[in-house]
Amino acid sequence: MKAFVLAAGKGTRLRPFTDALPKPLMPVINKPVMAHILGLCRKHGFDEIVANLHYRGDKIAARFADGHHHGVTLHYSWEEQLLGTAGGVRKQAAFLDGDAFLVISGDVMTDLDLTALLHFHKQSGAVATMAVTEVGDPSRFGIVVTDPDGRVESFQEKPAKGSERSRWANTGIYVLEPEVFDYIPEAAFFDFGNDLFPLLVAKGAPVYAMGTGAYWSDVGTLSQYLYTHWELLTHPQLKQRVGANTVVEAGAVVSEHALIGEGCTIEKGARVLGYSCVSDGCTIRAGSVVVDSVVWTSAQWGHKLKGDLVRSIWGDGMQVSLGLPNL
Repeated sequence: MKAFVLAAGKGTRLRPFTDALPKPLMPVINKPVMAHILGLCRKHGFDEIVANLHYRGDKIAARFADGHHHGVTLHYSWEEQLLGTAGGVRKQAAFLDGDAFLVISGDVMTDLDLTALLHFHKQSGAVATMAVTEVGDPSRFGIVVTDPDGRVESFQEKPAKGSERSRWANTGIYVLEPEVFDYIPEAAFFDFGNDLFPLLVAKGAPVYAMGTGAYWSDVGTLSQYLYTHWELLTHPQLKQRVGANTVVEAGAVVSEHALIGEGCTIEKGARVLGYSCVSDGCTIRAGSVVVDSVVWTSAQWGHKLKGDLVRSIWGDGMQVSLGLPNL
């Protein structure tokens, strides 16, 4: 089965880290976020994949190559000018033609059951099906209003508090029939949420939404990036907390909730506390304290951290301290 991974955006809300690194390569739990997406696609049988590229796309192509290390066949669609989410998919109409296909962002963390989404799509007879999740604050999201059977009736874009007509947020994960290409202009900027789906609903086409309680997090802001790590580090299925060839010296302290990558050294007297994540090849020097923070490097030689980090992100020599309250 075929899938389209959206990977062309600039990720400006994750600056300064995305000044040099494209958003799909931002590490989450010590792997590029897009690597998690490719693994999810493979798990559910979506093994013929095309990803659109624009901002620093050469780095994405170099990292994932033809996808064989991730168990998929990966192709690329280069966009000289951004075409929008739907416009980018329209460019690959010939590749995606023939049967229903998946569209998924390359910068979200989720364990959504894609098989169930495809089954719901087929059973409903939809031309387009979106996965939606219930949120506590609808004013931060694009909100989907449906009838009792899940057919989409209307949309609300970030409704003011108290004016929302549902709490179901669009996750940006879709199953589509190739006939949607009839509604998307060729070689023009066109968006799913703002353009295509409202157009389909207005024309009476069957657009459906499947509610899900699966984990889903858009790591699109610095605060959400950090908070996503805290959430994922609470998962009991994350069994291996210290990677291979990592040395935790006597006198060092590592929280049972932390994650330490491969080939790391936590020196005597260093403390890695709370829900912290340290990537492969990093050294936390003696006397340093890392609390509820993420430390990563994309360099092969790793990094030696000296000093304290509290609720901060340290990546490739850049540090952002967020000072978030308890969430």
